[in-house]
Formats: sequence, structure tokens, C-alpha cells
Amino acid sequence: MNCSEASRLIGPFVDDELDVKSVLDVEGHLLRCGACAQEKNELMGLRETARERLPRFDPPAGLEDRIFAAPARQRPALRRRLPWRQAALVAAAACATLVATTALRPARDEAGEEVVDAHVRSMQAGHLTDVASSDQHTVKPWFQGRIDFAVPARDFTAQGFALAGGRLEMISGHPAAALVYRRRQHVLNLFLSPASKDEPRRDFSLRGYRVSTWTQEGLRYRLVSDVAPSESDELVSLVRGGDARR
Repeated sequence: MNCSEASRLIGPFVDDELDVKSVLDVEGHLLRCGACAQEKNELMGLRETARERLPRFDPPAGLEDRIFAAPARQRPALRRRLPWRQAALVAAAACATLVATTALRPARDEAGEEVVDAHVRSMQAGHLTDVASSDQHTVKPWFQGRIDFAVPARDFTAQGFALAGGRLEMISGHPAAALVYRRRQHVLNLFLSPASKDEPRRDFSLRGYRVSTWTQEGLRYRLVSDVAPSESDELVSLVRGGDARR
């Protein structure tokens, strides 16, 4: 992929509109090209600035229905030349509608972005593990002295999820542990970091990957994978030691 091709895809990439192959192609190019990486960072910065500064409000009930119904009723009248003041009011109303729609979109999970980025980076040669071992008694003590919490590393080879090792990561500016599991030809990354409060489990898709996040015994877990949801649920259940839906 060259810079011209990447430039056309950076916008859709930032907005999570690309398929998995295109995401991998763009991310591979961004790792090699500082100029395109800067363009991506500027777009993300512009998006976050807009989210912080645009006014947010709850639209009145029925607004969406009235917006979609209005063009059908008013189309003949709009063919006439509008006085400048009325045209300005129409433009202002359109802008207000755009702001309302943008404000109502859920804020992106920035930590989710980071763990997906880390998951993709781990696929590069030499980035998957800092300690490569299927022995949980080797992986768990490796983190001691490198991170300020105990890492509950466990091997689930018998259940089809083989522990491949672990590595250090930085999530939201703080050290985190990543446990690597293999499911056939797939790699699953389980990220662990301290949690300040208990939160229920959430599942969502990001750039073609499934992310499952939950808290348990003072730790936040984030599992990133491209396996079928039923399979990632199975690993979640094994890690939690119970019902995958908890």
C-alpha cells in the first residue's frame, strides 16, 4: 500500500468503516510511514476536539420523525427562492440537527482502541510475547517485579485455548499485562490491568475484532480476538471460572 491509497482510507479507518483486511493493510502502512501516521493522529485529534467542544443536549421526543417527514411536506415550497433570513434559519436548523446527531453517538472506548492496536501490533514478527511458554508457572512469575499486581496466568490447552506466553503493554498510560492464547490458527490477547471499581461485562466490535471487557477481583480484563463470538465467550467463561455471561 502506498501513501495515496492509504490517504483515501485513513478517514474510514478512523471511523471504523473498513473490513479486517483493509484495517490490517492501513495499520501496516501507518507503522512504516510517519506522514500518514501523523495524518491519522490529526484526524483523531480533530474528532476528539469536536466531541469535547460541541454542545450536547437531548432532542425532544419525536424530533427524528419530524425531521424525516418534513422534506416530503415542504419540498414544493423549497423550490421557491427563500429570503436570506429564512435561508439562514434553515441552514442553522440543519447544523443543529447535525450537532444533535453527532452528540448522541456513543463516545468511543479509547482503551478499547488501545488494546486493539496492541493486538494488531502483536501479530508483527517478534512482538507476540516477551516470555514464550505454555507453562503458567513460568509465565506468572515472569511478571513479578515488572508489574505491580499479580497476573493470574492459566493454561487452557485441554479446553482448546493454549497459553502461548505473555508480554508487557501500556494501556491508558499505565503498565498492563497481556496473556497470549492460541485457538487453532488464531491468536487471542487477554489484557489485564488494575480496576478501581466493579463494572459489568461488555462486548463490542472494533475494526473487525471482538472485544470483551469485565472486572473481577480488582482487575480489568479485556479480551481481543477474531474468533467466533461463541469461542471467545468460551475463553471468557474459562478465565472467569463460571458463566461467560457474567
